[in-house]
Formats: sequence, structure tokens, C-alpha cells
Amino acid sequence: METEFTLLDVIKDYQKTADRAVTIFKTKYQVDNILEGWHSRLYEQTGSLKEYGVNFYAFHGIGLAIHFEDKMIDFDFAFFPEPRHDGFDIWRLNGFVSEQPIKYTRYLAKGILEIEFQNLINQGIIAKPNLEDSTTLYFLV
Repeated sequence: METEFTLLDVIKDYQKTADRAVTIFKTKYQVDNILEGWHSRLYEQTGSLKEYGVNFYAFHGIGLAIHFEDKMIDFDFAFFPEPRHDGFDIWRLNGFVSEQPIKYTRYLAKGILEIEFQNLINQGIIAKPNLEDSTTLYFLV
């Protein structure tokens, strides 16, 4: 029997996976801000960390794409002003579920993700923060 996941489950999995990625870099390189670590050349823009289950990673702009054994994620940082990595949008969530088609089959159907995303906005469960430095990312309220 297939487990029925809600979009909130997907978002929490996405956030947990982003947190796992950030924790790996913070632990391995003893940095607080992993973007700063990359810009300071403490580690390469792209690479792998096989001992942590990371087959490939690539820093880009204000984000990180990372390929674990069982899933891939691409996330950006937002600044509140401290860096946060728990933000998401439809494009990022779509990529996340597309890389896990067996787990998230329901969200591969055209329009389902968009409809449920809008429902979460309408219910006040997710929102874009009102920040001085604009972000296109949404966060759990």
C-alpha cells in the first residue's frame, strides 16, 4: 500500500534534507556560514563528500545543490539577516519530488503541487516573509 504524503510532508522532508546538507558542511569544515566558507575557499565550489553520503555538491549564487545516495535537493539561503536554509518555492519542491518519483508519485501529476501550494498559502500555513532584502522563498508560518 502506497503511503499518501501531503505537501506539508514534502516540505518538511525538503527542509530536513537541506538541514542535513548544511550540517555536513558545518561539521566537516567547522564553519557557521557555509556560503562564507565557500567564498573564502575553505572548500571547492563543486565536489563530493562520500564519507557523508554526498555523491556530488555544487554551490551556486546563494544556494547549494547536493546529491545524496537517496535524493537530490537544490536550495537557496535567505537572510533574516542571519542565513536560513528552510525556504522553498514551487520550482524547488518540484525538483525535489521529481528526484523521488516512487515516494512522491502523487506530486508528479500536472498541477497537483501548484494547487496544494496555493492552498497552503490561502490557509496561512506558508508565506513569503516581508524582508528588506527581498526573497522569492516561502517559509512555514
